Amino acid sequence: MPELPEVETVIRGLKKTILGKTIQKVEVFFPKVIKQELPKFSRNLENSSIEKISRRGKNILISLSNGKTWLTHLGMTGHLFFQKSNNLPKAKHDILKIRFKNNSGELRFEDMRKFGRTYIVEENPLKAIEKLGPEPLKVSFKQFEEIFSATKRKIKPALLDQSLLAGIGNIYADESLFEAKIHPETRTDRLSSKKLSDLHQAIRKIIKKAIQTGGSSVRSYVDVEGKKGYFQIFHKVYGKEGEKCPRCKAKIKRIVVGQRSSHFCPRCQRKSLS
Repeated sequence: MPELPEVETVIRGLKKTILGKTIQKVEVFFPKVIKQELPKFSRNLENSSIEKISRRGKNILISLSNGKTWLTHLGMTGHLFFQKSNNLPKAKHDILKIRFKNNSGELRFEDMRKFGRTYIVEENPLKAIEKLGPEPLKVSFKQFEEIFSATKRKIKPALLDQSLLAGIGNIYADESLFEAKIHPETRTDRLSSKKLSDLHQAIRKIIKKAIQTGGSSVRSYVDVEGKKGYFQIFHKVYGKEGEKCPRCKAKIKRIVVGQRSSHFCPRCQRKSLS
């Protein structure tokens, strides 16, 4: 699933390619991903211009000239592709195609597994995502400590809870916990202030670097121009089961925590050290 760094990379690509363009035509190929009536969806997009593009957690928010907001979540395998050519044939996994006026290109939403969603928000767009927690790069340590000290859960599922912190998924949770030397099963209320500070700093460091490198292209992720990110070459534990820990040379293990796979070093990330 695209996480915060991947979605932020998409946002930056969209700003370069579609900001200011006017939508001429909308074609929908897989209606179930459109979370509202198709005529209403198309009507609100066609003849509207792209005025602002932003992100909240893993959600893409596109402000339209008609005062409404086009909200998209990429799900597990979703991609937004911009192509300069118009009228290209439909691709296998196309969900929808947006054609811009003056032959200024097309935006395609592809999603192999069809877990993404897209729709028009007519009221305050933030109301649609009001249950999301703060942004990892904006949350202060004081707020971070208050959030995670108040819940009695294992730290890995807590990091994945979008109502606590918005935008982190499996990749960046595993990498941040490794950086902070915290076992994924450690309960949040048993983490010292020092350990929470280490984790807060680790999350910021890793997400910033992931954004700088275009995100992690594991499985199928690419940006709006079809280019791969390369943060995956900096992964220390995610997807590294059986490989040597880069710090201590112990073998990386994979366990299931809260129904999600977690990769960690059993020597660097001992529960007793958390």
